[in-house]
Amino acid sequence: MNKQEAIQLLLNAADFFEQQSAAYKSWGKVDVLQIAMRLENNEIITTAKNKALSLLTAEDIVVADYDSILSKIFSKRKKVQVILITQQEFASQVKEEIPPILDDQAQLLGVTVRVAKNDDDIIHSLSGRFASILLNGNSICLGNSIDDAYVAAQLLEKTSKAFIEAKYLGGAKSINKIEAWLMQQFYQFKYSKEAKKNR
Repeated sequence: MNKQEAIQLLLNAADFFEQQSAAYKSWGKVDVLQIAMRLENNEIITTAKNKALSLLTAEDIVVADYDSILSKIFSKRKKVQVILITQQEFASQVKEEIPPILDDQAQLLGVTVRVAKNDDDIIHSLSGRFASILLNGNSICLGNSIDDAYVAAQLLEKTSKAFIEAKYLGGAKSINKIEAWLMQQFYQFKYSKEAKKNR
C-alpha cells in the first residue's frame, strides 16, 4: 500500500471500527488509541498518540521514529503490516499470562497471551503472538491488515472476558500447549494459502 492510500485508510479508521464494533458488543469494549502501518516501501506511519481517531487530519499521521517500539515490532515481525494500540474493558483487568482457553485464541492470537512487564519486555511478549497486554492497561494487537489487527483486538477482549469470568468459577480449563501450538500453525498455514489464492 502506498502512503496516500494508507493515510486515507487511517483517516477512515474510526468509522470502520465503529461499524465493525456492533458485531462484537457482547465481548466487551475495545477502543483503538493508535494505529501504525507498514507501507510498501517499508516506511512506518503512525497516527498521533494523544488524538482521537475520529478527529484525525492528514497532518496527524506521521512517520514513526526509527527507534520507537512500533518500529522495533515491525522490524522483528516482517509479515505484520498493522499494529493497534488499544484500551480494552476486560483485557485491561488482566495481570497474568492467559493460558490457551479458547480454540480461536490459540489459532489467531497464539498459544498464550502474555503480559509485558515493561517497555523492554514488549517484543518478547509478542514473540509468536498477535496480541499482548501492557501493565498500563493498554494492549498491542498485530495483523496483516487493519481488519486482521482489529479481529485480534476483539478476540483478545473475548479471551480476557472468558478468563476473568472463569476465575470466579474456579478457573478455566486450559488446552494442551502443544495442541494449541499445532492449532496456530495449522491456522497460519491455511490462512496464508487462502490469502495468496485471493490476491
